[in-house]
Amino acid sequence: MSRRLTAVGALAATLPGLLVAPSAAVAQADGPSTGRIVWAPCPEAPEDRTLDCGRITLPVDWDEPGGATVEVALARRSAAAPEQRIGVLFYGQGALGGSGVDAVTHDPRLFSAETRRRFDVIAMDVRGTGRSNPVLCDAALYPADVPVVPATETEYTRTVEAYQAYTAGCRAITGPVFDHMDSRSVARDMDAVRAALGERHLSFYGDSFGTLTGQAYAELFPTRLRAAVWESNLDHTADLTRWVAERSAAVEDSFRGFADWCDRTPTCPGRADGTALWYDRLHARAERGELTATVPGAPPFTLDGYLLSSQVSFFFFQRRWAELSACLAQVAADRTGCLFGDGQGVAASASGPSTPSTIHHPQSAAFCADYRMRVRGAADVLRLRALATAAAPHTRLGAVAWSSVTDCLGMTGPANNPQGPLRLGDDAPTILLTNSRHDPSSPHQWAERVARQAGPKARLLTYEGWGHGIYGVSDCVRTRVDGYLADPRTAVARRTSCPAVQEP
Repeated sequence: MSRRLTAVGALAATLPGLLVAPSAAVAQADGPSTGRIVWAPCPEAPEDRTLDCGRITLPVDWDEPGGATVEVALARRSAAAPEQRIGVLFYGQGALGGSGVDAVTHDPRLFSAETRRRFDVIAMDVRGTGRSNPVLCDAALYPADVPVVPATETEYTRTVEAYQAYTAGCRAITGPVFDHMDSRSVARDMDAVRAALGERHLSFYGDSFGTLTGQAYAELFPTRLRAAVWESNLDHTADLTRWVAERSAAVEDSFRGFADWCDRTPTCPGRADGTALWYDRLHARAERGELTATVPGAPPFTLDGYLLSSQVSFFFFQRRWAELSACLAQVAADRTGCLFGDGQGVAASASGPSTPSTIHHPQSAAFCADYRMRVRGAADVLRLRALATAAAPHTRLGAVAWSSVTDCLGMTGPANNPQGPLRLGDDAPTILLTNSRHDPSSPHQWAERVARQAGPKARLLTYEGWGHGIYGVSDCVRTRVDGYLADPRTAVARRTSCPAVQEP
């Protein structure tokens, strides 16, 4: 197993959706006709009478409905109080490669008890993920031996060629769905599910990447949308320069919050000159190749600065500050296992070199269908690296921002759903946007931009705290979201906020 592929698998162990093994199959329907859902008990919980799983067959290309098809997996948790049922609440999974079906089947507390009483909660494994014709790639073709930052034209050419070969392999294994994973196609899938359910309208809750599906649905089908909550918003006008600079700055902002907390918290180990400078020295050791990563099921490999920064940044998503502080102390002693969980991501991502294997890797196909990030040679790469490190002097270069540089190197042709401003008509409902002030992945300024694009239809609720995803963190946020979902007319204030809970 190559060191780079091992590292990618290690990242997967920390951030679901970065690289995720396909889920176990749900109940298979016998040849469902296009647009009809066949429901059955979910194999994971056959005794749960509130839970159903199903499949629907849909066009791969909605512009050619008579062409190739894709089976999309669904899960539905019925309203706990049918007599008080409002309708369908569609959950848009945020993590690229994550499973909406798993979210509904395995997490009955995905929404509050009050919201679960009033809505049928439905989600799908979006096309190209999980149980829905997952994007599979040849592990042997993964660009393992090319630099993260190709600094010369020769390195850049070799890197592009490696990514193009890898992408071609993904396309060949996966089939036509590989080139139709944009959010507008997913929004059309969602509307087909609505129609198959016999619902005139749906309500929608999407987080992170799922907000792009929400934006597309609001543009395409405004009269069929009853209410929509977009949490941890993506700005679909961001180009590569802004993406790298603003996401790098967001990770740095979270690091500074963590370091300030650590410096004033008695249970956080005291560090000479403060946490930030102590971490700088640790990062320099990683850059010099002095730290060794050890992950169960994989040979040891060098923990370089890029991988260290990437792993550290993922602790900020769920506000795991105390855990990160203890882990960094272990990393300083060259005991790095705490950065990678239990290593399950590595085991799921690749087998040994003697056994050909595939990896589930929908990130490039999905991300690059919505964002075409053009890189124009080694000079452009170095310019972007300078932007990233200027915006993040402590956390520096990491996957949260930098993967956008490499993800699209192997993709050719135009994006199906390229960047552009959100355009909502007068018939769209009021939209509730929520975002933490200090989000390491979806900077608050992105939510502000989306709210401006949505104009009078937007209501922005800011959580004055930290982390990526806030519905389950703040009672204030949850109460306001639940109230809006029950009655969208309750979202009155154009701009409002909820205080931070005690961190971490």
